[in-house]
Amino acid sequence: MKRRIVTLFIFSIFLLAKTGVAQEILPEFKLKLISEGKVLISWHNPYKNCSKLFVQRSSDHKNFKTIIEAKKPKLFENSFTDYKSPKNKNTFYRIQYTFKNGEINFSKIHSTLEKEIAHNTIATITPPVIWEASHFIFTNSNGNVQLLLNNTSENVYRVVFQDEYGKEIFHLNRVIADNSILDKSNFMHNGLFQFELYKNGTLLEKNKIYLKGD
Repeated sequence: MKRRIVTLFIFSIFLLAKTGVAQEILPEFKLKLISEGKVLISWHNPYKNCSKLFVQRSSDHKNFKTIIEAKKPKLFENSFTDYKSPKNKNTFYRIQYTFKNGEINFSKIHSTLEKEIAHNTIATITPPVIWEASHFIFTNSNGNVQLLLNNTSENVYRVVFQDEYGKEIFHLNRVIADNSILDKSNFMHNGLFQFELYKNGTLLEKNKIYLKGD
């Protein structure tokens, strides 16, 4: 496949005040059944005042047990793979998160037997147990790839996107805005992608993003 240079479409980003709006049940999350006894839990958390975040599991929908505490609960995007999920049983998951003021909240509950749960094929490479999402390039709440950089007018930022096997699929020779969005249609399919971010010719970060389906 020939390499393609994709034109970056820049969208204006506006911050909207949410005075008086009731807080939603967040963070929302999704389950992916990798194989029997192995479940990927991935979530988005837009709250910067989140001080603790726990992934919890239950076999009866009532009694939940914490299986992992996120090392960095403030990350917008993160995931965890449960390698000890009971085989051939309906297992329930939820996320418990705590704000700095001590308020404790819970996400909705999802189970491994829900009809919409996705299954990986043998050829798919799954994310590791926990990966730390990038602060520069990440998947936003709309499912598109967001680039959040510093002083793009004075620095040359170059991004190379690769598939899960490390093969380049396209690159951006220069990012021209500090806050920009790249439509996920440029990636042609959902799943795991790698990227290399260069600043003035020097590798600044090598990380990955995970694009989910609609």
